[in-house]
Amino acid sequence: MSPTDKPSSLRQLLRKLITIRPDPGRNKQAVILTIPMAVSLVTMGLLTDPTHAAMGMMGAMSALAGNSNAPLSRARILLGVGMATIFAQCLGLLSMRVEWLMPFLLAAWTLVVIWTWHALQLGPPGPLNILFAGAFGAYMASQGWTIGTILTSTGPSFLIAAGVSMIISFISPHRPVRLAVEKAETAVNRYCEPDEEVEAHEVARLRSAAHAAIHQAWWAYHDGHATRVDSPSEKSELSDLRARLVTAHMRLEHQLRLEAFPSADLSLPDHLEWTPLGRPKTSYLLRTALERGSRPTMLGLRAATGVFFSALLMILLPFGHPYWAILSVLILMHMDATRSDMTIRAIHRVLGTIVGLGLYLAVAAFRPSGWVQLGLIIVFLWTMQALITRNYGLSCIFITCFALLMTPLTHPGEMYQLAQDRIIETVVGLAVGIITIHVVGRRAPVLLVRSQYRRTLRSTMPVLRSLEEGHTSSPQAQVERNQMVHELIRGSALLSATRPDAPQALQDWSRVDRTVTETGYDLLSVCWHTIDEPVPWARRILADIAIFITGLPPISSQNLDAHTVADQVERIRRDMVTSLPGVE
Repeated sequence: MSPTDKPSSLRQLLRKLITIRPDPGRNKQAVILTIPMAVSLVTMGLLTDPTHAAMGMMGAMSALAGNSNAPLSRARILLGVGMATIFAQCLGLLSMRVEWLMPFLLAAWTLVVIWTWHALQLGPPGPLNILFAGAFGAYMASQGWTIGTILTSTGPSFLIAAGVSMIISFISPHRPVRLAVEKAETAVNRYCEPDEEVEAHEVARLRSAAHAAIHQAWWAYHDGHATRVDSPSEKSELSDLRARLVTAHMRLEHQLRLEAFPSADLSLPDHLEWTPLGRPKTSYLLRTALERGSRPTMLGLRAATGVFFSALLMILLPFGHPYWAILSVLILMHMDATRSDMTIRAIHRVLGTIVGLGLYLAVAAFRPSGWVQLGLIIVFLWTMQALITRNYGLSCIFITCFALLMTPLTHPGEMYQLAQDRIIETVVGLAVGIITIHVVGRRAPVLLVRSQYRRTLRSTMPVLRSLEEGHTSSPQAQVERNQMVHELIRGSALLSATRPDAPQALQDWSRVDRTVTETGYDLLSVCWHTIDEPVPWARRILADIAIFITGLPPISSQNLDAHTVADQVERIRRDMVTSLPGVE
């Protein structure tokens, strides 16, 4: 690093810390997200008492899961998240019977949950509430909680909030699909109508973005549509959205053909039934996540390591409780992010916690009644949701406040001890977290990228086999093409996500990404223009890819010559495209 780079990096860090990003419509979205939790709190307060209602907040917050999904998909996610949250609290509660087992149990739970969440690509808001429920359950064991308490507080709170959130979802059931289709149309327009002076690498980026948007739109459509079959006579918003998506998809494939085979005399048949299937099968997602060098495994191991050492350290230290330190670690690592972003998040967390503790002490000094306390929790929840996408540090102020207000106190003076413990626990948790993110997986970027591009190339092989056999319109061939597109999209996304953590090691892999994605999309275009006709040259291309993959060294964190890899893949691609009639 040159002397001029360090001040620049510092300025960039400071800018990220103080920047408040614009997010139009976030205040309204925060209201929508807060209503289910508010209804749950008030209802539980009326049925039991305000203190009991506040202690069930873990259940109410879990109802945020799947908030960007269509109702059918969200219902499935909520069912799984609700059961996992209650199980996690029971696990944390039982782990305190033998305190030394707690770090092992919570670390194992963290590994399983984060791996599963990222393997199935469930998306935001992430599994934080499920994970924190285990740590919170361990803490509440010291407050006299039993499994019965969980079943009468967390369980009902979740059911009420989940029910309200589903009602809100049904008010505009097709909104997630509509937003996905609009995004796909915009991305396709940008690819098909680029600026006149756009460079080749930018065209490649726009092409990948268009395919990703189309793929995600079909994913959203099928996730929210039970039958996956539209009645021809059905006139509904969903059928209109499907028609718009088909039009955008056909336009994308036309443009792909013109770009890949400009000299070929190929027409695009009517392949309305060839649209991607959306989300790949669960078995496929889990199987690929188990492979060496998978992103879910790295994320799960890193988070589990942080949870283990933060819990163990808090047991060894003569102060505080493990659960807040565990929360600090999980906030950093429950979602996929670069090391620099997680470091900034840690600084935000410390500063926000300090200010939040001051606000909490000011509020607690007035000794608000139970109902006033519930009202403040609701206000803090809305403020947190309104700020979290704009500036995480500011949102941490209110995260701290409502989290402390839901913690029961046995006497007024305990709040000062609680505030002191929170500062210490936050610092310990974040220190462990930062060390973990800079040690665990430091050499992983190359491993992840090598594994992903091998997987992407491997996904082309079944497609070539179906092409060779003339089965391009069979249901199995559609599944294989969908998996290939999924891996093409995931490859580009992975490189973008990992490059900031290893810029020098991965600087040449952009060429590999362009070549591999061009090969995949050219193959996709061939399939769209071939109707169940055997393609003899597909066997040769299939053999070339198989030989190439077999000749690669075993997957490891050892880097490869990216230019050599790109050159070999490019030769295979050129052989494929020149094998078509009319292509020179």
